[in-house]
Amino acid sequence: MHARTDGFTSLAVVIGGIGVLLGFPLADPIIGLIISAAIFVLLIGTVRSVGRRLLDGVEPELVDRAQHALEHVDGLIDVERLRLRWVGHRLQGDAVVRVESGHPDAADAAERSVREHLPNVDDFLVRVRVAAA
Repeated sequence: MHARTDGFTSLAVVIGGIGVLLGFPLADPIIGLIISAAIFVLLIGTVRSVGRRLLDGVEPELVDRAQHALEHVDGLIDVERLRLRWVGHRLQGDAVVRVESGHPDAADAAERSVREHLPNVDDFLVRVRVAAA
């Protein structure tokens, strides 16, 4: 996002310079105001993202993807708890799931499924509770 914004602002500077060369002296200050607004909008998004991570927040869509990954594991009945947290640029998490009896590999399958749906997961621990028959 930052690299894209840098590219657009550089292009805007060139457009402003061309506008001045073509006899439109207000092109430079207008482009300057547009760039300032773009930087301000980017700053707001960055502050929100950094603030969320400082408070151990995780984007809801990542939790939804992990929930979806767990719900499609064979023999899994319910996801009782699911937690994710950022550690640097990587995710760590854990889940407590209820499975049908007779699925001894449910924890491994659940962990694999989460790693397939969220490739930036480093550690993911799955605790299994076997449902009463």
